[in-house]
Amino acid sequence: MRVRRLLFAVLPLLVLAAGAEGLTRAFGPGLLPPDRSPVAQPGQVSTREPNMVGDADTGWRLKVGRQNSFGIPHGTFVNSYGLRAPEVPVQKSRPRVMVVGDSSVFGVLVDDKDTFTARLGAAFPQIEVLNAGVPGYSSWQALQALDHRLQPYQPDLIVVATLWSDTQGADASDATRFGGRHASIIDHSLAFVLLRDWIRELRWGSRPEQVGFGLSPPVAPTTRVPLGDYGVNLRALAKRAPAVAYLVLPCIHDPDQGRVGDFRDAYRETMRDVAADLGAPLADAPPTFVGTDKTRMFLDEVHPSVQGHELIAKLLIDTLRPWVDAQRQR
Repeated sequence: MRVRRLLFAVLPLLVLAAGAEGLTRAFGPGLLPPDRSPVAQPGQVSTREPNMVGDADTGWRLKVGRQNSFGIPHGTFVNSYGLRAPEVPVQKSRPRVMVVGDSSVFGVLVDDKDTFTARLGAAFPQIEVLNAGVPGYSSWQALQALDHRLQPYQPDLIVVATLWSDTQGADASDATRFGGRHASIIDHSLAFVLLRDWIRELRWGSRPEQVGFGLSPPVAPTTRVPLGDYGVNLRALAKRAPAVAYLVLPCIHDPDQGRVGDFRDAYRETMRDVAADLGAPLADAPPTFVGTDKTRMFLDEVHPSVQGHELIAKLLIDTLRPWVDAQRQR
């Protein structure tokens, strides 16, 4: 009798869920097509980006040697460990800071001397600052790079600035695509994906691409790093060095409103919460950019200009000064 009652209670819900799924698949937006990031076989040059090569641990990495793409006016150099720098001895001669992140950290369209990492190093000559940013890298990829490629450098402090790539839509998370983790079944439900996006819009504001029945571009089944995984990765990155600091990257919407205006603000809040929980230094760039001239500070929606890098550098210098002073006293 109890089994029958349970069956009669559950069956209508299953029928309702199946109906909702059928309607969304028939009349709703399509799911995002396959991801088009610069993935290639390990060691092989990517056909989509000639300055990227396939990597077994991270999906891709920067090609070693002279770089003339990514819009850098006078080009740059990538060393054998994947840093935007000449060959750097693994042996440390002074305290070492490593900054991890995506293209905003790497510094696309900006010369070597103008990146915020270079400016940070110039402000504190007593420490060594390494730029480990890679265009397109998520927090998951940064974690793998630290464990499998960058570990010999043994940084004394890691500045975590992963953000925009984590929020990109994808068929499956980076941990699934590159790390072999089993994909979530629920992400294959278009009804769930659409409901999730509606909830995001109610909480954080509308997406740049609106979701609507039959009237909008495809929606992504997931993000490259789901929000819950993002917080886990931020905490894991903190364990890869004796000290950690976090940098909340700015965007072109900050000068006007101090926020992105969509679900990506949730990722920013997660970084702030993790930094507070760990008692780690936080360079919170968005408030610093409020009231500035966005046409001078940004090259596009998320990439800082030379002036933008300068402002980020000033913020990081103030944020890390207590740590640098403490290194002097040792």
